[in-house]
Amino acid sequence: MKIIAGLNMRIKKFPATLDGLGSAVAWSYLHPTSKILLVGKPDNSLKKFAQTENFEMDFKEERPESSRCETSHLLRKIQKKRVNPKVEDLKLFAFVIYSKTRALLSPETCEEDILALAYCVKFGLNLGSIMAEFSEKTDLLVANIMTTPVTTVKKESSVLDAKRVIDNTGLTGLPVVDEENHAIGMVTKKDLERAIKSGIDDLSLVMSIPVITVKSNEQVQKVGELMAIHDVGRIVVVDEAQRVIGIITRRDLIRAIVSTTTEYNLVWNMIDKMKKTLSPKLFSTLMEIGKLASERGEKAYAVGGFVRDLVMGNESLDIDIVVEGDGIEMAKSFAKFKNVRCLTYPEFGTATVKLNGISIDFATARTEYYEVPGALPKVERSNLRRDLYRRDFTINAMAIDLTNNFGTMIDFFGGMEDISNKKIRVLHSLSFVEDPTRILRALRYAARFDYKLSSNTELLLVNAIKNGYLFSVTPSRIRSELERSVEDERADKAFELYQKYGILGLLYCPSNIDFSRFFTLAKMNEFVKLNKLYAIFLLILRNCQFKRAVEIIKLYGIPSKFANALSLIQSDGFLSSIENPRSNFDLYTSMKSLPIEALLVLAYDKRTEKNTFKYLDELSKIRLERINGALLKEKYKMDGIEIRQTLEKILEMKMNLGMEEEAALKKVIGDVK
Repeated sequence: MKIIAGLNMRIKKFPATLDGLGSAVAWSYLHPTSKILLVGKPDNSLKKFAQTENFEMDFKEERPESSRCETSHLLRKIQKKRVNPKVEDLKLFAFVIYSKTRALLSPETCEEDILALAYCVKFGLNLGSIMAEFSEKTDLLVANIMTTPVTTVKKESSVLDAKRVIDNTGLTGLPVVDEENHAIGMVTKKDLERAIKSGIDDLSLVMSIPVITVKSNEQVQKVGELMAIHDVGRIVVVDEAQRVIGIITRRDLIRAIVSTTTEYNLVWNMIDKMKKTLSPKLFSTLMEIGKLASERGEKAYAVGGFVRDLVMGNESLDIDIVVEGDGIEMAKSFAKFKNVRCLTYPEFGTATVKLNGISIDFATARTEYYEVPGALPKVERSNLRRDLYRRDFTINAMAIDLTNNFGTMIDFFGGMEDISNKKIRVLHSLSFVEDPTRILRALRYAARFDYKLSSNTELLLVNAIKNGYLFSVTPSRIRSELERSVEDERADKAFELYQKYGILGLLYCPSNIDFSRFFTLAKMNEFVKLNKLYAIFLLILRNCQFKRAVEIIKLYGIPSKFANALSLIQSDGFLSSIENPRSNFDLYTSMKSLPIEALLVLAYDKRTEKNTFKYLDELSKIRLERINGALLKEKYKMDGIEIRQTLEKILEMKMNLGMEEEAALKKVIGDVK
């Protein structure tokens, strides 16, 4: 390593980091005559690489570093120039890219990173071996990183049965087990697809043997060695009796190694944050849940929105608990311990306990798959990682351990960083296809937290909208999402985004609504008893053909009276009678039968705004206080329709002429005579 105090010549500078070193080496292939300088305090990890000795360093200068992987960018240029780097440099590039992108799971990972890494692998490099070669030795055990429970397939299953399991779970390989859960083989998706094409249905003819296994108490390094020696991507974890208890994939291994060699963490200690943010009562409740789970030999985690809100510094009294074990039985035990009721939902594997204003939903750790886009998911028991992976966005896919490592937050998918960067990001590319309601949810969260969609998430969302996946969702599920949106503090921003991305036009009809104006009006005292969602539907549907609007009203379970109100709102004659009424009483008569939601739509329309508020603030409050039907019946011997007509004429004179009620009554009686 060459150290210099200063330079006057023009020189290419890179930060003294792993990515900086990789970029410097790549730059030297593209510009062999360039002077290259590594600046800033060097990372300790640079000592592992001999290439560091080829560059001068300046400790004094601050080191700028990009969030993207610059090594990938430069390596792609090398690829295009058809330059063949040395093997040792390719190893460096691969290690840098995989570390910088956190095993390709970083929110900043892009197509360029994937293509650059594929370029390295093309030369025959083994990623597992590279990561093991340059990584720090760790005390990680197999039990720390294995996936459990394991999805397996029985030896008597057919090839088609095994393929169905793989398709439903999204896995690429499965252990084959006997009746005692001993691993006797391994099948992969590719093997099964080839067998089906060849007409083979006997699973024993397809599975690979022997199965490579490891014990849960062995060092993680052994997994890497086994993968390299046997050239396999999965190692089955077994107990002392050789029963299957877990599985480790190449990605699990590399992700674990990456987490120990970079500043990126999969876990954080959140105890101080919990004590600061949560009430003592809630903190104590979480500790009780964790203690009970430990006594039952199970693991319990707080997950989802509760964890997200905690990271943001907010307390939530709606808590989701995932149990690696039996969620319903855990909930029953906790309810019995606290002497409160427990509501169970066996078909979903969930239960709810309400305690001192806190709502706690318990669920068995599960995975889910969708038989068709937009359908409700099929659910199977699983583990924490796969439970979190099925969730909508990274910010909702974090967990806090309540058992052995109480207060430890687990973040497999970069939710903490996305919160820091104010990004909404899906966990996989089919997220919006499998559950299109996530389209609405993504935009609602973006509005609620003032976040942006990550670039890839936005692309996936736009494509899902364009391809009409929202039509695969039942209107009742869409209505449920809209009902949640309409009550959010920043509801106007959510509906602006729905409009911006063409969702309202796609589902209903084109609109150009000022939702800021709408929600400002909705907050006024005149509309305190308003159903805002019904009002929004009226506002949108007033531009639809009436027949189509009525269909939508029926589909979304909106009361039929709103179809009648809509017919008036769409009528130019009616609107003209509001804008230019012949009298106060005519205005009153036109508006008195309308639901409050229709009145808000008329207030939104600037043509009818003034007279709508005149009705709400003045005319609707005028009542007959001294003259009533009983008086007319007793004193003037009127009945039925005559009473109603007389009262209407008196009210008309009071509204239009400001007459006293008794004088108006005399006038009406005199006119009759």
